Amino acid sequence: MNRDVKEVVGVLMHVLGGGEILHDQLTELSFEADGELQLALNEAYIKLLEFAYDCELRLGDPALDREMRSALEKHLDRIVVAWDQQSRVKCAPV
Repeated sequence: MNRDVKEVVGVLMHVLGGGEILHDQLTELSFEADGELQLALNEAYIKLLEFAYDCELRLGDPALDREMRSALEKHLDRIVVAWDQQSRVKCAPV
């Protein structure tokens, strides 16, 4: 897994472990990939931004917090699947 993808995955893991993330921390992230992996990263990034922006709402609504973290877990799963598929294509014999 390249460094860019690892950074996004690391942020997702932090949040899924119960942590919080600030908008400023997200603006420092940069990532580049191809195809489905890029799409999965973009969508996860948008959900992370929403998660950071909705901090006050989530703190007052535990059900919303669980729902948003659950959605982020699905995005992490999608990144892993896309990475796996991309790795298989790169490693496939020609």
